Amino acid sequence: MKKIFFTLFVAMMAMTATAQSVTVYEKATPVGFNVSDIDSIIFSAEKANNPTYQTLDGKRIVDAHWLSLGTSITWYNDNVSSAFTKGYQTRVLERLAFKQFTNKGVNAGVLSSAKGQVIKADYYTIEHGVNDWGHSTPVGTIDDYINNTQNGTFAANYRELIDAIYKANPKAMIILCTPRKSYGFGTYLPAHWYDQFNGIYLKDYADIIKEIAAYESLPVADWFSLCGNQTNLAKLSIDQALHPNDDGYQLMANVLLQAFEQALIH
Repeated sequence: MKKIFFTLFVAMMAMTATAQSVTVYEKATPVGFNVSDIDSIIFSAEKANNPTYQTLDGKRIVDAHWLSLGTSITWYNDNVSSAFTKGYQTRVLERLAFKQFTNKGVNAGVLSSAKGQVIKADYYTIEHGVNDWGHSTPVGTIDDYINNTQNGTFAANYRELIDAIYKANPKAMIILCTPRKSYGFGTYLPAHWYDQFNGIYLKDYADIIKEIAAYESLPVADWFSLCGNQTNLAKLSIDQALHPNDDGYQLMANVLLQAFEQALIH
């Protein structure tokens, strides 16, 4: 008598039987056995191989290049100060070990400055909005993005950036990050994250980013909603209240890791 071992792939295997035989369909290929020759059939469930990454010692090894675009909040990862130990990217890389990582954050950068930082990569993250708020960049509408109006609005600049990324790599996976809530920093921003500043709310930038992500079917790391509020933001920042401290960066990394999980299954 023999034992028959099969790996069961979801939605890819079926089995039929008669009084004298058993036929197993694995990946649509029939395999027949005489009942008298079989002692037992053992199935094991196994996920299909993902060519993008593997796991080693609890860390996911990602055979890909990640490029991060953003403001000083992103730039600081490679320019650590005495006020914190590491940025959100290093914290993500401790869990997702990308083969290559490039930080193209620009200190004091706005979204329109990001297009010139694009190089070929596999995964891109975009962290922008807070400096555009500080500079009162008009938010624009989803139609500005869809129609590529090039009218200098945040939405139109986002379209130019996305186009630049897809020009560098048509197969790129892009994660959009909403701006972290911020306020103060001298007179650069208003006294509360929910205040208007020259007629614009920070939430307006977060909302248009989500609209663009929905239109393009892209993952979102929603730092605006999940990484601090008026009550605790100062305690999550090295200043009041723009740049994160270690706790603030860890919150951002946790949210971005969830977005990467979504991106890595595609």
